Amino acid sequence: MTVEERTLFKRRVKEEMAFHRISVYPYACDDDDDEDRLLNASIRELVPFAVVGSEEIIDVDGKPVRGRRHGWGVINIFDESHCDFVHLRNFMLRTHLSDLIEVTAQRHYEQFRTSQLRQIKELRAQQAAAAAAAAGGSAMPAASQQQQPPAAPLPNQPAMTQV
Repeated sequence: MTVEERTLFKRRVKEEMAFHRISVYPYACDDDDDEDRLLNASIRELVPFAVVGSEEIIDVDGKPVRGRRHGWGVINIFDESHCDFVHLRNFMLRTHLSDLIEVTAQRHYEQFRTSQLRQIKELRAQQAAAAAAAAGGSAMPAASQQQQPPAAPLPNQPAMTQV
């Protein structure tokens, strides 16, 4: 892919993301200071990153280079004119690592946790309905339901205490 093709492709991906209202990190925040706002704006200009990865060390003009060899030449993953690997690495590991960890914990983990708890609740409701149906379908009065012991925890799930 030529530099011009890469630029056009990245522009097309940005247009598609805007059309489908896909927001990517770093998010625009009102509470960022001016320096963070400028840094995040420069990162958003680079998104989507065009990255080439390699675990191979190739000798180019007597120098070791991490990259990929092709019939037309070598892609040096650390050469910013070849790909955005350096920008992505700096973004992920140098400027935003602690923020990414925090966002992962606060947003993504909490969404996962809520989903898991909802599934447990639905499963227990299904088990209770099946047990009631097996017992003859008679509904227990509300007072006797409160006297029932709590359902046993599912395997690999902590016991939930009732308040």
